[in-house]
Amino acid sequence: MRYDKDALERLRGRWHQPLGRDAGAVPEEVRSFHELLRRRLEAISERVRGARLRIGEQAEPRKRKEALQEHWKDGCRADFEALLEELHLAGLDGTVAMGASEYEVRAPYDLRGADLRGLALCGAALENARFEGADLRGASLEAARCFETRFEDSLCTQAVFSLADCHFSHFQGADCDRASFEGADCSMVRFEQARLRHALFDEAVCFAARFDGAFLGQASLAGMRINHLTGFGHAGELREAKGGGGAKKKNRNEGQDWYIADLFPLWLRAAEVNAQVRSLLKAHGYYLEADEYQYLEMVCRRHVLCKHRVQEFFEWFFKDMMFGYGLKWRRPLISVLAIILLWALGFTLHFRLAAGDGVLASLGQGLYYSVISFTTLGFGNAPDLQGFWPKVLLCTEALLGTVLMPLFLLAYARKILQD
Repeated sequence: MRYDKDALERLRGRWHQPLGRDAGAVPEEVRSFHELLRRRLEAISERVRGARLRIGEQAEPRKRKEALQEHWKDGCRADFEALLEELHLAGLDGTVAMGASEYEVRAPYDLRGADLRGLALCGAALENARFEGADLRGASLEAARCFETRFEDSLCTQAVFSLADCHFSHFQGADCDRASFEGADCSMVRFEQARLRHALFDEAVCFAARFDGAFLGQASLAGMRINHLTGFGHAGELREAKGGGGAKKKNRNEGQDWYIADLFPLWLRAAEVNAQVRSLLKAHGYYLEADEYQYLEMVCRRHVLCKHRVQEFFEWFFKDMMFGYGLKWRRPLISVLAIILLWALGFTLHFRLAAGDGVLASLGQGLYYSVISFTTLGFGNAPDLQGFWPKVLLCTEALLGTVLMPLFLLAYARKILQD
């Protein structure tokens, strides 16, 4: 569930409200929901970090994942649920109502807008939990079970989701710059409009995941595992470049990389993202889908390389519109048919005015001479083409045919071979 700016501020602000109703055995110095949450979770986090050290980073991933989840189940889950019950009794649920969950796996944990920076929740069972608008910067959810967990509009910069089970999770609009999803199962995860710059997806399973509008600049996608249902749509960099904003602005949430807005134009960043997606799709054998991103890459590079409007127009007209950079076989076919018909009208007008033939006869002759000229077959002596302009039509169409016919055959053969 997405929230507007005002709703996000209410979600985050409620944690700083004083405890109400029955706060239970809460220390006197703890006065707000935020202080209670941090105190309890920091104690849990310390135990989790100790378990991680005992398990060791060098352990086999599957065994490390099982060990972390088992430790949470035996040593932390009861305390975590007791904390949530304590927050409930203190009146947290009454501050901002929670919407209904799409899948009722368990009673959802309400941690929307919570400050969880730097905490370790490795192996945590967070199915159906609600983290919308939460601050998870630097937090570790390694090996956590996040089935249908909501992270919309959350701050997940440098967060760790390695080996996590994130089936059906929602990250729309989340800031996940430099987050790690190495080895995570991100099947059916929604990453639309998420910021994933410099994010790591090595060995991540992203079957049927959606990345439409996500910012993927410098993200590590090469090791990602995808299938035919994985959708990347138009990257956020491309949408931003088309909007024309942010090229010289430093207030676009660039963080420490604000300078890249000047060093690398938006169109260049969009080209690099499309190149990454193209390489990923080709590596998995989805050549037709890869062609679309190669085409988008060429379009973006055209905006970077063409310094003058005239140069950009000719680049667009001859390489893009007429040929589609060799990646869209229908465009040269349409160009061929359009040129043949257009020049046929010119020949038809000549025969109609010069010889006085009927409309149908003139059209037939015009189409014949246009096809012969375009295919450069040659028709020997052409006494009917007396005059300067008919010969200009003949020569120009022959030149265009010499160029466009091989381009059409190349683009079409390329598509057939890929099919």
